[in-house]
Amino acid sequence: MNIALFGATGAVGGFFLNKALAAGHEVTALVRSPEKLGAQLNLRVVKGDVTDASDVRSVIDQADVVVSCLGNVKVALIMEMAAEAILQAAAAQSNPPKCLFVSSIGCGGTSWIVLQLLRLINDRAGFTDYERADARIARETRVPYVLIRPAALKEKPGNGKYRVFQGDGTFARPMAKEDVAAFLFDALESDQWDGKGGFQLAGRK
Repeated sequence: MNIALFGATGAVGGFFLNKALAAGHEVTALVRSPEKLGAQLNLRVVKGDVTDASDVRSVIDQADVVVSCLGNVKVALIMEMAAEAILQAAAAQSNPPKCLFVSSIGCGGTSWIVLQLLRLINDRAGFTDYERADARIARETRVPYVLIRPAALKEKPGNGKYRVFQGDGTFARPMAKEDVAAFLFDALESDQWDGKGGFQLAGRK
């Protein structure tokens, strides 16, 4: 499988990259700093900007699946622009690849309490960008997509377990970033989470 990966130098993206390469998939990663990724078999690293439509198209071209593990960094609000660029590039393909997106709990009406907390922590403009990206993805009709909103992410090792659900995520169990990557890997070939406006993702014992 040919995978286009965005956010490969982040924690979730790094875990996913390792899983995909270990399984023998071919991965093309768009990154701003290629030196952060060492040379690896079946990995093609492209230097670029995810908010640049031409850079995104060059990575998505001929991909079977697109995986986005992106997040806003400091004052760089990229989520809405990146979602739009990825979906437009995918839609331009004769057979649009499935696109997997990591959003955040609190988006899509999943938890009013968490939404207010994240707006305070991340600043209102930053989280509003997540909400706009989430809404853009959830209304997509041409490109098959998977949209997940993970609960509070932890640095602890994963256990390979997760819970996928729709509804109020206020009291969802926190989960390891490694387990978010495990879900994304499982979703590569499964269609049970495709579309449907998005799902919440939480940890399990």
